[in-house]
Amino acid sequence: MNKKLITTIVLALLIVFAVGAVMLDKNDKGFNSSDNTQPGMNSDHNKDDSSINSATDTEMTETNMISYKGFEVVQKAIVVKKGTTVTWTNEDSAKHDVTPVTETEEFKTSELFGKGETYSVTFNTVGKYSYFCSPHPYMKGTIEVTE
Repeated sequence: MNKKLITTIVLALLIVFAVGAVMLDKNDKGFNSSDNTQPGMNSDHNKDDSSINSATDTEMTETNMISYKGFEVVQKAIVVKKGTTVTWTNEDSAKHDVTPVTETEEFKTSELFGKGETYSVTFNTVGKYSYFCSPHPYMKGTIEVTE
C-alpha cells in the first residue's frame, strides 16, 4: 500500500472514533434510548422498584415548586411534608405533562400543559413518588413526602 492510502484510512478511523466518543458522552449526560427503565415509586405501602435512576441520585431539595426548563426537570428530587401542594411550571415552548410511574388516588397523570401553565398535586401520603414527562421520558424526577 502506498503512504497516501494508509494516511487516508488512518484519518477516516480517527474521525469515526471521535464521532463515537462525542455520541457516548452525550448519552452519559442525558437520555439513553437503550435504557427503557422508568423510575418507580417506593414507600411502605407500595412495591419496591429498584429501577429508580439518576433522578434520585441527586441531592434532595426542600421545595414545593418544580420547573420544566430546557427540556429538563430543574428540581429532580424534592422533599416535602405531608399535606404540601407541589406545583410544576412549564417554562418550555413545548407542552409537557406529569406522569406518575405508579398512579395513586392523589397523584394522577396530568393533561399536557404549555408554557407558563402549571399543574399541582397535594401529597397527603408519606412515600417516595417518581414521575416523568410522557412526551419526553428522559425528563424525570422524584418527590419524597415525609411526616
